[in-house]
Amino acid sequence: MHYVISDIHGNKEAFDTILSLIGLRPEDHLYILGDVIDRGAYGIELLQQIRTMLNCTLLIGNHEYMMVNALRHPENLHFKYVWRNNRSISTSEKYFSLTEKEQEDMLCYLESLPVQLEITVNRRKYILVHAAPQELYETENMNCYKLKEFMVWHRLSRYSQMPSRKNVIFGHTPTWKFHKTAHIFHGKKMLAIDCGCGFPNRGGQLGCIRLEDMTEYYSDDGIFTRDEAVEWLLGKDK
Repeated sequence: MHYVISDIHGNKEAFDTILSLIGLRPEDHLYILGDVIDRGAYGIELLQQIRTMLNCTLLIGNHEYMMVNALRHPENLHFKYVWRNNRSISTSEKYFSLTEKEQEDMLCYLESLPVQLEITVNRRKYILVHAAPQELYETENMNCYKLKEFMVWHRLSRYSQMPSRKNVIFGHTPTWKFHKTAHIFHGKKMLAIDCGCGFPNRGGQLGCIRLEDMTEYYSDDGIFTRDEAVEWLLGKDK
């Protein structure tokens, strides 16, 4: 089975809850679309945990991107300010509590992370990316981002035109920006899966989807089949 989550933001309890719900087996694979760190308190611990999971692939998000920039270029005050301004204090403090070797290994790991992946499940092609696929760089890059910056920073909308014959799964933008709920948004050839775990004060939670049958898992709300998820969104359950 193939599972996808995004934007854990230091919430180890939510991540462990999702792992318990999905019952990840050795033959399964979990994809995490970036932003493991910052906001919450356990970003470094989560990175260390995820690195040891042989059936897990982490993609880089804008928060890991900021972390690498700030730590690789300590003389650059802009990089330092941008990362700090995005609630990195707990991540930074725990990073500097590591040994020098552990710090270097952590940065090398983050620098090795893919920005975008393509997978096929049940003959359906998916693009996995933190914020926006590279295929939209020419048409949606209004902020003059460099390519990697675009892929980890750009905000897609429900009206963004996805690449032909592919479905894009992304995080970065909380799903309440698409349909005002903290559940996964199913749009036209897109799945937005950042359910606001970094904003628990706004009712956010960690969401996960199984691609074989579109079952949805939530750290607070539990498990929804495809039909139950549709009913929830139509307000039949609540």
